[in-house]
Amino acid sequence: MPRLTGIRWRYCSRWDEQPAAELGKSFLRLGICRIEDWSGSAVDFIERGFRRFAKANGADEAKRVWAGELRIADYLYPLSEPERNQLEVDSDGSVEKLFLIGEYEAAASIPIGAALADLEREHPLLPAAFYKILVHNLWKWMRVYDYSDAVEHSELWLSGLDEDSEAETVYRKVKERIPPCLAQSSSLSENNARKILQEISSSLRDLASRQLVQHLLESDDLGRGFEHPWAGALLKRFPEIEELLDGADGCGPGCLISWHENDEIQACFDEEMRSIGQEGPLEPPIVLAIPLRGSVRERDNAVKEILAYAAAMLQCLAKAAKIVEMIREIDDEHLRQHRLQPGIPAQPGSAGLREEQL
Repeated sequence: MPRLTGIRWRYCSRWDEQPAAELGKSFLRLGICRIEDWSGSAVDFIERGFRRFAKANGADEAKRVWAGELRIADYLYPLSEPERNQLEVDSDGSVEKLFLIGEYEAAASIPIGAALADLEREHPLLPAAFYKILVHNLWKWMRVYDYSDAVEHSELWLSGLDEDSEAETVYRKVKERIPPCLAQSSSLSENNARKILQEISSSLRDLASRQLVQHLLESDDLGRGFEHPWAGALLKRFPEIEELLDGADGCGPGCLISWHENDEIQACFDEEMRSIGQEGPLEPPIVLAIPLRGSVRERDNAVKEILAYAAAMLQCLAKAAKIVEMIREIDDEHLRQHRLQPGIPAQPGSAGLREEQL
């Protein structure tokens, strides 16, 4: 759910009021906010408009799967009251930018193994093409943790084990259990993968497979032309944030793509998630700067571009939520047919995975 942080809810100084008021004027000119949204508080004004904008672009549908938020803030990381007061003392009282920040509180579990098997029964090239485009699109809006991360993690630990220990460890299984149908996915270009999906989609016999491919192609169209806005991309424009980014201890993923729940990919994921964020705050995965200086036209154009990214992100994640729900249903059906235990924790664990109990 979108929200605003860093800008206080009750104003008592020019420092507090000015940035929200400046952004509010752009929101009003662009039609995001309406006159009737005004209640005397600039932050309430832009919050009402931003919430309405987010809902119109699929925020409610997206949050069925994705545990995160889009927020407007004046700093990359939350500040304590003493830290904020010190910054106000050191500053001349003006704020030149705000940030649109996207963060994930947990990694959505995507147990894709059974769905890939169904896709392979339809066409031998379909799993690799589907996986390629799915991961490519998700990376525009989040950090994705999948088997490639698990391979890197396992190889790091395998390098320090002796032969006897290596034979017993789960790390060996990471590479061994990569489905053969994905063998060519690393060499498959995005354009070729997209072409395969487009050519095959209408001829798929299995309804679920056809719907998965159709939803993915629709999501791909919605996200066309957008790239992941990492915080580091802002360093040239705002070198003052370098110290903040240097103090970050990793970036949390928005999803975990595994073959099935509690497999070797998830084991590697759990190990990595236990260590990040111990030495500092996590780097936000999505950061866009909202300028508050320049001509009215320059500011409005910048806000329009940022809102276009936010709209595409929400629309794509709403569509991707349908894909993830279908993948989970296919996985659940596979578990029922083979009388297997899903192994989904009833309470959120340290990895913050799927929190429902079947």
